[in-house]
Amino acid sequence: MTMNNLETGTPFYCDLYHLTMAQAWFADNKHNQPKTSEAFFRKTPFGGGYLLAAGLGEFLQWAENWKFGAEELHYLSGLKDARGEPIFRRDFLQFLKNEKLRVNIQAVPEGEIVFPNEPVVSICGPNWQVEMMEAAFLNIFNSQSLIATKAARIVEAACCDGVKRPVLEFGVRRAQELGSLTAARAAFIGGCSGTSDVLAGQYYNIPVKGTMAHSFVMSYENEVEAFKVFLRSFPGNAILLPDTYDTRQGIKNTITASRETGVALMGARIDSGDLAYWYKEGRRLYDEAGMPQVQMVASNDLDEYLIENMLLSQGAKYDVFAAGTKLVTAYDTPALGGVFKTKQFAGLPKIKIAEGKTTIPGATNVMRMLDNGMFNGDVIIRSGGSYCASGRLGTSLISYNLNDSEEKKLVFAAGSEVYPLLKTVMLDGQIISDDHHYSLQEIQKTAENNLKRLDKAYKRLYNPHHYGIGLESGLYQQRRQMIRNFHKTGEGR
Repeated sequence: MTMNNLETGTPFYCDLYHLTMAQAWFADNKHNQPKTSEAFFRKTPFGGGYLLAAGLGEFLQWAENWKFGAEELHYLSGLKDARGEPIFRRDFLQFLKNEKLRVNIQAVPEGEIVFPNEPVVSICGPNWQVEMMEAAFLNIFNSQSLIATKAARIVEAACCDGVKRPVLEFGVRRAQELGSLTAARAAFIGGCSGTSDVLAGQYYNIPVKGTMAHSFVMSYENEVEAFKVFLRSFPGNAILLPDTYDTRQGIKNTITASRETGVALMGARIDSGDLAYWYKEGRRLYDEAGMPQVQMVASNDLDEYLIENMLLSQGAKYDVFAAGTKLVTAYDTPALGGVFKTKQFAGLPKIKIAEGKTTIPGATNVMRMLDNGMFNGDVIIRSGGSYCASGRLGTSLISYNLNDSEEKKLVFAAGSEVYPLLKTVMLDGQIISDDHHYSLQEIQKTAENNLKRLDKAYKRLYNPHHYGIGLESGLYQQRRQMIRNFHKTGEGR
């Protein structure tokens, strides 16, 4: 996804079937029937206990500019079916030409913590237009939320011993997107301090970080000379790479180059070999040389597990971590699997009933329960419910676990501290929220604050505690009744 196409609002961030269905609905006069669809995911990534929401701002930027222009209509008019006939009819293309986006959107803000089966966006409006929102939202939300969550886990691991350390995103050469822009954006939301990606730095105002590669050292006959040239050129960014040939000798050569140039060495990045061993050896050599100020930087296929292990088990107390491949590719969970399902059509609640994939009927929201400011469980409610008044429950709320029997319920008393998760961000195709104008720094701070409100039991890397998610009692009963009706009649309504 490029910056330019987000800004032009091309409607072609869709599958072909979104357009063929739109034409069929148009022919059957169902295209403008009111519909609500919602996106959610079924499983937290990385074996973890939460997902950090990201991407809404860019989705809204696209939706704000959404339109069918002459270029899109010309392309559609040239598409042929198996008989060689035009796929799209002239009257349908003429209809598209004059259409403006008329949907209403409620969504979870970027930087919020979300959990399985909860709606993260709810879109209502003309049937065909709601459907046209699916692919773009899922493409943006799925990928950015994955990487933001991976970054948050890595940042958490980097301070697992109580010391706050910067984590840098170094993945532009390994990302699966030209320019690595959205990966850098999402990683910053997740808590990374900077990026090596200059384009992302320019476009998103993310601090750019980096010094030299092994190729710089290899362009000189003498390693010391390479280091001296670099130190003289960048005395304010004097971080060297000592592992091109022999790491121990390379560390000694950085000391020599610093002494001979008079430029104070700021840091050394270790990018290969046994990172724990070379941390200890490097720290020893720099301390013996009277250079305790030299920061040790680790890179090379880092993830949260390796970082936590080095800090807690191996005593490799690096000052900075730079994560690339395993961060920007969401290496161990490459796809979130978020889905977009019809929840209400022509005023009637709808439910999908399938093995392991039964949905929650009707338009919904999420009420987040708090205990002394900490997240204390979520309850999925019917949209429009008046439970919340000035941050407190106005009436008691009964909640059932999504998959448990009626006997297993929780009762939240009136006056309990709460807030609704989804908020209105677009009405009739017009943005009414500031979400897409928030700076990444503001979103990053929101994410940081929300992560602090989530107990550490949900954030641990191994066997995290399962966060409590329930269904409001009326919605729970409605769902059960619709499932029973389906088994009697075969109709999902």
